Amino acid sequence: MKKLLAILITISFIGCNSKDNCSYQSPIDINDGLQVSTLERNNLNKAVFDTINQDICNGKYGNIHSLLVIENNDLVIEQYYNGWKRDRLHFLASNTKSVTSFLIGKAIEQGKIKDVNQKVLSYFPKYAGKEIDTLKKQISIKNLLTMTAGLKWDDETQLHTLQQSNNRLDLALGQPMDTIPGSKYVYSSANSIILSEIIKNTTGQDISKFAKKNLFEPLGIKEFEWSSRNGIYDSYGGLLLKPRDIAKFGLLHLNKGEWEGKTIISKEWIEETFCPYIEINHPFYSCYQWQMVKTDLGFNVWFIPGNGGQIINIVPALNMVVVINADNRNAPKENRLPVGKLMQDIIKIHPKLSQ
Repeated sequence: MKKLLAILITISFIGCNSKDNCSYQSPIDINDGLQVSTLERNNLNKAVFDTINQDICNGKYGNIHSLLVIENNDLVIEQYYNGWKRDRLHFLASNTKSVTSFLIGKAIEQGKIKDVNQKVLSYFPKYAGKEIDTLKKQISIKNLLTMTAGLKWDDETQLHTLQQSNNRLDLALGQPMDTIPGSKYVYSSANSIILSEIIKNTTGQDISKFAKKNLFEPLGIKEFEWSSRNGIYDSYGGLLLKPRDIAKFGLLHLNKGEWEGKTIISKEWIEETFCPYIEINHPFYSCYQWQMVKTDLGFNVWFIPGNGGQIINIVPALNMVVVINADNRNAPKENRLPVGKLMQDIIKIHPKLSQ
C-alpha cells in the first residue's frame, strides 16, 4: 500500500509539473529550414523572457497558443501553451491577407499581371460591361492591396455575410462606391476575395494551388489547409499553417524575399509591400495588406493582425520576427491585456531594449 501510494504521489507531481511547466524550452532542430539557437547564445535577456513566459502561463494575455521569436535568423523561442502542439495547424485569420498580397506580387513577377496599377474590372469583363459607376472603373489592384478601393464596406457587420455568400465575388464587386479610389482607408476582407480571383483569372490556378507551387513548396511547407466556398477561397482569413511555417513566412519578408540562398520573390516587391501608403490613424499606416507602426522606440514595425490574437511582426531594426497565435475570440477583454501588448513586451528581450 505504501509503495502504491508513493507511485501515485509521484505520478501526481509529474502531471502537475507537465501541466504547469512554464520554463523556457530551447527550440529543436527538426530539419525544416529554420536555424535554431537559444536566448543565451544570442545574448538575449532570458530573465525578461522568463517573466513574460510566466505571465502568458498565468493568462495575462488571454488564451495564447504559441509564441515564436526569430532573432538574427535563429529561432530562439518556440513555446506552446494551453495544450497546443508544434505539428498542429493553426488558423491565421486575417494574417491570410498577407499571403494573398505576396501571391499578387508573384503573379506580377511571372508576367501574369502587368503591375499593381491595372484596373480591377479589366479582369472581370462581365462586371465591367454592367458597371456604370465611373469611380468603380478607377479601382486598381494597388487600391485593393492598400485598403483604399473606395467601395462602401464595414467588416464588422458584413464579414459574416461575405463568409456565407454563395458568390463572394458578386458581393465584393457589387458594393456601391463611397469615396474616390486611393483617398480613404477602409479595412475590407472583400478586397482579398477580388485579389484572389484576379490570381485565378490570370494564372489559371486557384490561390491555393498557386500558393503551394510558388510559396509553400519553396519554403518547405508540406501541410496546410485553406477553406473555400463554391470554388472561391477564403483569401481574407481561411488559411491554416503550423506556427513554425508561419515564422518562415515572416522570416522570408525580413530577409527581403530570400530563403536558404534562393530568391523566392524579389527584394523590390518586399520593399514595395512595406512602403507606407496611407495613414490609418497615427502612428499606424497601411501597406500592401500589412500595417506599419512608427514606434516611440525610434524604429518602425510591420505587422499583420488577425482575429483572436494572430500576429506576424517584422522588426528590421532588431533583426527579429515575432509570431503569436492565440484564440481570444471569446475571452473577455477586461480580463486580459491585448496581444499587441505581448508583442511590445517580448521585443524587450533584445539587448538594445533591455538595458
